[in-house]
Amino acid sequence: MSQSQLQHKVFISTRPKGTSEDMKRWFAAEGATLLELPMIEIQAVPLSAKMEKILNDLSRFDWLVFTSPNGIHCFFEQLKTVQDNYLLPEKIKIAAVGKKTAAKLAPYGHSARFINHGQTGDEFAEELYEEIAESEKVLLPVGNLARHRIEEKLSGKTKVERLEVYQTLMPEVINSDILRRIEADNYELIIFTSPSGIDNFIRLTEKQLTPSALRLACIGHTTAKAAEKHGTGPVVVASTSNSKGLMAAIAGHYNIAFNE
Repeated sequence: MSQSQLQHKVFISTRPKGTSEDMKRWFAAEGATLLELPMIEIQAVPLSAKMEKILNDLSRFDWLVFTSPNGIHCFFEQLKTVQDNYLLPEKIKIAAVGKKTAAKLAPYGHSARFINHGQTGDEFAEELYEEIAESEKVLLPVGNLARHRIEEKLSGKTKVERLEVYQTLMPEVINSDILRRIEADNYELIIFTSPSGIDNFIRLTEKQLTPSALRLACIGHTTAKAAEKHGTGPVVVASTSNSKGLMAAIAGHYNIAFNE
């Protein structure tokens, strides 16, 4: 049996701590190592009077729209704080970006009425526009750095209320050994899954590293554009913006079969 093209190579994931297990298993099966260097940290937004008021009055909304697992987790945990359970008004319908995000609803006893078929946020907004009826009210639980694409697309057709339930921060502790490995050019690819991760990394290393010399793999075109803004052309860009798509893109770059 021939060795994988990834044998003995070292890759670096900048995803939040504990969210790279699927990629770790795949790289290990290919004989490679995946190190974790989180460049973002997710924290729930403290419950405010405004948030509490909205959570106590969910019956005025027709749709809950989730664009990430973080949004789902933080929303329902805040809901439990307010009403001591995860129950929603019967009339509320839930929309989610992709099957992976939709699956995160199950632990809270809910499922998505609408899951988009596209792969990008823009495609999600387009499909959601067709799904939602005029005058239906939408609650959009998101992070502080989320784009306003959905509100912009639905404006004029319906009212969207944005509720920031989590914030994306730079981790307080950074692994200096992995940073030194990158400085020594002793790695294969650095994996990024968000523009904020790239921005934080560049800000952290701007005095030590030349962005154009970095070798990056990006989860999608939005993240790739953030890299290009800093003068770095990604080596790999996934066409499907999820972990599976990213791993498949890396496999394709090395001309190996992608086995889930």
